[in-house]
Amino acid sequence: MKRKNLIWLISLVTLILTGVVLMVIQLNQPKVMPAVVNPGFESGLDGWTSTGVLQEEGRESAFRLTHSSGLNETSQTLTDVPNGWVTLRVWVHSYGYDINGTISLKDCGREVVSAAVPVRRVDWMNIVVSAKVTNHQCTIVLASDNPVEQWISFDDIELVQGRASLSVMGADISSLKKSEEKGGLYYTENGKQADALQILKDHGMNYARLRVWVDSPDGYHGKEQLLSIATRLKAKDIKLLVDFHYSDTWADPGKQPKPASWENLDFEGVKKALYDHTYDVVKALVDQGTPPDMVQIGNEINNGMVWPDGKNGKDFVGLAELIKEGIRAVHDASPDTKIMLQVAEGGKNDIFRWWYDAILEQGVEFDIIGVSYYPYWHGTLAAFQENLNDIAVRYEKDIIVVETAYPFTIKNDDAMENIIDIQAIDGYPATPEGQARMLADIMTIIRAVPNGRGLGFFWWDATWTAVPGNGWDPAHNISGNNWENQALFDFDDKPLPAMSLFGKP
Repeated sequence: MKRKNLIWLISLVTLILTGVVLMVIQLNQPKVMPAVVNPGFESGLDGWTSTGVLQEEGRESAFRLTHSSGLNETSQTLTDVPNGWVTLRVWVHSYGYDINGTISLKDCGREVVSAAVPVRRVDWMNIVVSAKVTNHQCTIVLASDNPVEQWISFDDIELVQGRASLSVMGADISSLKKSEEKGGLYYTENGKQADALQILKDHGMNYARLRVWVDSPDGYHGKEQLLSIATRLKAKDIKLLVDFHYSDTWADPGKQPKPASWENLDFEGVKKALYDHTYDVVKALVDQGTPPDMVQIGNEINNGMVWPDGKNGKDFVGLAELIKEGIRAVHDASPDTKIMLQVAEGGKNDIFRWWYDAILEQGVEFDIIGVSYYPYWHGTLAAFQENLNDIAVRYEKDIIVVETAYPFTIKNDDAMENIIDIQAIDGYPATPEGQARMLADIMTIIRAVPNGRGLGFFWWDATWTAVPGNGWDPAHNISGNNWENQALFDFDDKPLPAMSLFGKP
């Protein structure tokens, strides 16, 4: 009995001592994120070391900090920061096409991390950057080197726990199969010929998008090509988004032509054909062991799809019924596949509110909001951010910018005039560096979406280089490519700098 009591006593003492040690360790660990001192500069420059100047008319209050021309830096070090990921959020307002500004986190225990201030923004924008703290401190740095008469203002600065990062670093590669079969080649930066998918993966691409047409005139963009590329993608551990157009050719907000084989069907017949087509494609992917991770029902369906049956002129009833059939087919074939609905014109919040309010009223259930944003067509970066932030909160759904692109040159690599053949946006020249800067700023905006709802992006169409026979018109093999100056491979078929951003989520 005495021996048992002794063992029990030793165990109790050990337990108590362990608890004391753990308590001491926990007491030494800061738990609460320290607040930024004077985050809106309402107390002048208190708490900051700065070469900037205080100005009136802050974002939502009386004052802001401004860096004018020349080198300027503003910083504040926070101590007792909990170890782990933290995110710096800063509101910025700038003037000038040649500004050079960053927000950064340094001395957090690892390397300095930075995000660039977007060029010439007439409205306030929120930008973010994240770092992993390992030493219980972190220094906020606002830096700039601006030309004469150009400036950047900063306001409402906060450091919060958590990481703002992207999980979807994707590219539409629908052109790839035809390009390869028509003789298209791709090279690494060192000039070594390689598989375009491997090149993209090596740069950080983790998701690919492939469009599907019902009965294409050239025999491409159908089920067989999809199955072939899907096998290659899954072998490289790249996820797959399938983009159903429900057409024999291009479908977008301006046109949604019904497949020829569906022309004589009544509405119930169209619903059945849409279900059968969707189920057939998804089930074939499942059967070969490459189930789609995500499927979008329709492509840029602002104005409906499968016209006239699914055109949403007076109401969304017909469109909603078609979408529901597509979703039902996907879930019947692959229950775990996520559903996306895509709307174009990502800088126009009124369109997104109108469309998603109406489709949700019809009881359509889906997972992801898909956004097209081409900065030369769809509004300013500030308008784009305003829209993403609004719909993330309004609909409580994750968002993917499923189409975006920007030119790296205004020159042609074939005889066809490019769709964007002039300098598109001041401050973002049509150069390799300008293309990369635009993508970097788009990524920053997606990271800043509230509650981590911004998942990532897809570049459209990354592999569409100028290859004879792989032109814009599927009905005419001699048609040229009017998009090759927006690919992620240059005219020597080597990766452009923008591709490297895929590795920086």
